[in-house]
Amino acid sequence: MEWKFLAENKAGPARKSKDYRLFSERVIQSAQLLEKSLSEYIVREDEDLNTNKLLKETREIIALSDDPTHTFRILRRVRRYDDLTYIHSLNVAILCHEFAKWMHMTEEEQDILTLAGLLHDVGKMGVPGKIIKKAGSLTEEEYSVIRQHPQKGYDFLKKHPLDERIMNAALMHHERCDGSGYPNGLKADEIDDFAKIVGIADCYDALTSARVYREPHCPFEVFRMLQEEHEKFDPNYMAIFMEGVATFYIGCEVVLSDNKRALIVDTNPMDQSNPIVKINGLIVNLAMVQELDVKEIC
Repeated sequence: MEWKFLAENKAGPARKSKDYRLFSERVIQSAQLLEKSLSEYIVREDEDLNTNKLLKETREIIALSDDPTHTFRILRRVRRYDDLTYIHSLNVAILCHEFAKWMHMTEEEQDILTLAGLLHDVGKMGVPGKIIKKAGSLTEEEYSVIRQHPQKGYDFLKKHPLDERIMNAALMHHERCDGSGYPNGLKADEIDDFAKIVGIADCYDALTSARVYREPHCPFEVFRMLQEEHEKFDPNYMAIFMEGVATFYIGCEVVLSDNKRALIVDTNPMDQSNPIVKINGLIVNLAMVQELDVKEIC
């Protein structure tokens, strides 16, 4: 497989830095390892998946920076055309790792939730590549095939001694609390808690990632989108997730909807999609200014 950069429109200082290059190279290696490990695991069904090795790789990516905010900011810049599933899986794993810390989970639970995020899309390896990478709209038949990947993932994982929550995350990460999800249309308490968390991280990362058919959505736009569909997600987990992710962007320069630049100085507990910013020395709560919102993170 050829590994191509999905270049951003403008390369900032972080992209040119040694930290970014080191981080980017390591993410590529880890994505390749994840792909290789999953491919061998599916082909050789008599062998166990080396989750310890995969977890170690994920931890080492996180450890490249002692500041999770720095790690997260660099990670969101690393995008590829040809390995969306694997980079996405790493992103979701790191989001789940951070979520577990926000929830004050035990170290064992942190590892399980991280692995649940890392392996949630394993079923996509059973979906033809031409469908996964299709640039245009999917046909009904193709979408039906895509919707089979949670069950395929569960079927792959259940053959091996993994924590049930990891298997349930693969099966249920597209289920929604209002019953509108798939593959089984489960509701609220019928959905595994770890699957609910993985589902939120999966949705957030998918929307903030570039696709061949669209540009990535701004994280604060995604917050608004998730708020509009609040009935689909567990409100307690969603509140913790949005508050935690919003803090990652404190200190970031942003472009507002009027094309002026501002600096995020704090989150807004009542509305995470509209942070507190500094504009020309003035502190502004965007939630109080109806015509302004964050359009782009620099």
